[in-house]
Amino acid sequence: MPRRQGWLAAIATIVTGLGSFALTGPPAAAGDPVADARARLEEAQSAAAAAADRYEGTLSERDATQQEVARLEQEIVTVKDGITLLKARRAALKELVNERAAELYRNGDPSDVFGGLDDSKTAGRRRKLGQSAIEADLASAEELAGVTQQLEMKQTELEQTRTQLEQKRVELDALIVRLEGERAEFESKVAEADAVLEKAEALGALLASGTPVLGQSVLTAADLAGWYRTTDSKANLSDGLTIDGLAMLFIEEGAAESVRGDVAFAQAYLETGGFAFPGHGQVSVDDHNFAGLGACDSCATGRRFPTARDGVRAQIQHLRNYADEQSTAAALTNSPSPYWYGADPATAARNFDTFYAKGWAPIWEMMGKGKWATDPNYAGKVIGLYERMATHAIGG
Repeated sequence: MPRRQGWLAAIATIVTGLGSFALTGPPAAAGDPVADARARLEEAQSAAAAAADRYEGTLSERDATQQEVARLEQEIVTVKDGITLLKARRAALKELVNERAAELYRNGDPSDVFGGLDDSKTAGRRRKLGQSAIEADLASAEELAGVTQQLEMKQTELEQTRTQLEQKRVELDALIVRLEGERAEFESKVAEADAVLEKAEALGALLASGTPVLGQSVLTAADLAGWYRTTDSKANLSDGLTIDGLAMLFIEEGAAESVRGDVAFAQAYLETGGFAFPGHGQVSVDDHNFAGLGACDSCATGRRFPTARDGVRAQIQHLRNYADEQSTAAALTNSPSPYWYGADPATAARNFDTFYAKGWAPIWEMMGKGKWATDPNYAGKVIGLYERMATHAIGG
């Protein structure tokens, strides 16, 4: 059908809705919005997975850097302890050398240093031994000085490496913060793409064989109110009711009786002139009649309902009657509307159960031409409005 092709073109605007993802994968086959939405979801998931990999990889690198810094700090402590020990040993050797040298200078005899050697024949040998000991101590001290210098150089290198790694860790911490934001952004885009796909699949399945009256709403109250704000309509509602609150009433009452409240909202938009209730109509804003119930080509006025919920409930129950040939008052979640089917509960139940057009319009395409309205184009108008709502909801 030409109208169905128009709908496919409309929900193909998913591409536009997801264009902000900056994803560059190839599009799905033209004319298949569900496949296109699925492809976009897969792209978003791939990008999100890549972002998660970058994040996890950076975390691992940061942790490894942190461990290396800790290892270097421990090594620096060990080197410092070694330097301190070597300096102490070198200082002790220098002190010993000074004592030996002072003793040799004072007495010319280092006997007090080497023990009691009283044989005068060995005096020269003792002097040489003392000098040799001093020379050995000095050599050891110089060797210790060299080793100490090497350790000090190593300490400097380690501290420089530690400084570089600490700077790297700071940079990685900053990168992790940025990657966390990137990951969250891509996860949000995946959720958005998933929601678009879900709606596209649901709408595609529903519309493939007509627009069913029964079932759960595909669009949310927020979708309905959001679309309404894109129109030029100005809601004229009573009792402080907002368009958001009215949209929620349609979703809630529809869910209660398994009627598509989102499409019923489109019907109400048509019946009320965009909820403006123009002065030349048969119902006014205070009637809370959103579907022209009781209005007819030869009638002066339509039916009046005390509250907006009562008006929406009567509309939803009447749609259930038109769509379901097996519908009964006993199966309704709420009792048949006393303001539409009759004030007496028994009468209301009987009127609901014996409705003459029960089951005549299971899909919206069958409405009009005497079913709910005489306008032969009634169904197309309602469905056209709903398609505009759906297009807006999936990003068109």
